[in-house]
Parts: sequence; structure tokens; C-alpha cells
Amino acid sequence: MTKDLEFRLETARLVARLMELPALIGELSRQLTALRAERRTLERAAKEAWARAYLAAQGRSKEEREAAVVAELAASPDWRRMQARLEQLAAAIDKAQGEKEALEHERKALYGAIVARHAEALEAALAQRLLTPHGLPPQGRGN
Repeated sequence: MTKDLEFRLETARLVARLMELPALIGELSRQLTALRAERRTLERAAKEAWARAYLAAQGRSKEEREAAVVAELAASPDWRRMQARLEQLAAAIDKAQGEKEALEHERKALYGAIVARHAEALEAALAQRLLTPHGLPPQGRGN
């Protein structure tokens, strides 16, 4: 393969990858939205469970009531499942956010590489006098 053909194929691969990235980023954005919505729902449910347990707790001081709530909720299998799911969601959100940021960085890097290749091609055409600085073919070459 010639060097020019390899250069063109590599540029085509870069462009193809650049065109794939918005769909991948969009899918991660949708996943993040769903994960965050589930997290908010669970956080609301946990807050309500805490409030119900606090109102039902016996104790003279705030500290005694909070200790009773912690003990009661720690014994609840539903509370433990809810807390475990919140931890899973936090990890999944962090992972998806990291992947999205990596894809966005790749998109920007690919765009920059393609722009740089385009600039190189234009500079080469200008240097060979195939184009004038205005983007037109030069006059007097048998046109």
C-alpha cells in the first residue's frame, strides 16, 4: 500500500469512529439518567422510612431517638437491601460517568486529529500551488 492510501484509510477510520461516538455517548447519557432517577426514588423512600422510624422511636432526647432509629433500621432487611442498592447505583453512576467522559475526550481528540489532517492537506495543496490562498485553482495552468 502506498503511504497516501494508508493516510487516507487511517483518516477514514478516524472519521468513522468519530461518527460512532455520539450514539455511544447518548446511550451512556440515557443510562445515567435512568440510574440517577432510580437513585432519587430510593433516596426518597429511605428518607420516608427514616422519618417514620424516627416518629415511632421512643426516647427522651434527640440522640436517644436517633440511636433507636439506627438500631431499628439496621435490623430491617428492606432497609439493608435499599442501602445496598444505593451503593450499587452510586458505583454504576460513577462507572458510566467515567466512560462517558472518556468517550467525550476521545471525540474531541479525534476531531482535533481530523482537523489537523485537513490542515496538512490544505497546506500541501497550497505548497504545490494546486490551490490559491482563496481556495481557487491557480490561473494560467491550461485552464
